[in-house]
Amino acid sequence: MPFYRYECSCCQTVFKVLQQNGEDITLRCPACGSEELERLMPRIGVVYKGSGYYTTDYAVKGRESGASTSAKAKG
Repeated sequence: MPFYRYECSCCQTVFKVLQQNGEDITLRCPACGSEELERLMPRIGVVYKGSGYYTTDYAVKGRESGASTSAKAKG
């Protein structure tokens, strides 16, 4: 059974509920008792491994700074 995160529309309290898929239950905010809740998107973790994500994947080797290359293109 997964945990689902909900946020109360009235007091902005965020809480978790252990709930089966397809289970229809009436939820209430534990802080204020309101039934106006919004289910939040799940959090995911991302781990970048290596010496540098940007420098190894997107950097163009041998390229000069943008100011000098635009000056060369005009002249």
